[in-house]
Amino acid sequence: MNTSKLDNDKRIWRSTLVWSLVLLVLGVVLLVWIDSHPGFLKNTPKNWTDLIKAFIILVIGGLISTLIERRIFHLAAAKLGPQRSTTLRYLTRLLLFLTIVLSVMTAFGAGIPSVIFGGTFLTVILGLAGQTILSNIIGGFWLVFFRPFRIGDSIGIIAWQFPVLMPSFPHEAMRPMYFGRVLDINLMYTQIQNQDGYPQLIPNGIIAQSFIENRSQADVHRVRLRFDVPYDVEVTRFLPGLREQLEVEYPGSGNTTPEVGLADIYPTAYSVTVSVYSLEKEELVRDHVLSTCIELIQKIRVTTGNQEV
Repeated sequence: MNTSKLDNDKRIWRSTLVWSLVLLVLGVVLLVWIDSHPGFLKNTPKNWTDLIKAFIILVIGGLISTLIERRIFHLAAAKLGPQRSTTLRYLTRLLLFLTIVLSVMTAFGAGIPSVIFGGTFLTVILGLAGQTILSNIIGGFWLVFFRPFRIGDSIGIIAWQFPVLMPSFPHEAMRPMYFGRVLDINLMYTQIQNQDGYPQLIPNGIIAQSFIENRSQADVHRVRLRFDVPYDVEVTRFLPGLREQLEVEYPGSGNTTPEVGLADIYPTAYSVTVSVYSLEKEELVRDHVLSTCIELIQKIRVTTGNQEV
């Protein structure tokens, strides 16, 4: 089975290489043919021929990029692992992109030495410096090589480009963070899968400027809650009882012990803040703590009612 798979992988590599070379040779032949000005192209204005050559380069380059993307990159992922294959994919895409850009520029009459070393290159770089394309390419380079997260990590990002209304739970503001699992980092976008299962594409330049929270590397973290309790539930019984129960369920030491205290008072209720430390997801901890509070409130009310009787 392994031998068969290896043979199939080699066949894919060979066929991809052959087709890429065929497309490359075809492109070179077409460009040389156009430069010779045969037939009806003989009297064609130079601007038109330059445009035709640029179009041929874009088409051939796009076909080669698609061929490599679909037939090679998935093999690299299986052999190198997600992180190394992502670096390889990014560098390959960047190399193809630069090659196509330089080829298109030379098709319009700019020589390669002048493009790379002369004023033309500087003009292009300065012209693109403030543009989204270059920003995303540099952002992708930053993400691939500095690795604030890896492929498969669950991350959250806060970006000023994607504002949302600040919710409360029920009184305190929560960070407007977008969560998802990283699937890929390509030349322009980082692909993540959100918590609803939908793939999302976020520009690399935006992520490079964002606050990033990597939840795959989380250790013990704090979960904070705030809620109201009516005055018929005695505060002198509720706070110590809740603290004692949480210390049993979420034991800690030093600064990681559960914290329970008053946050505010209102005409009909008092506000309680709770902080616990856990390895579990925030939603699960929040659900358990609130369920514990409800049980304790009901128990205190039953006890108070029996005493009044």
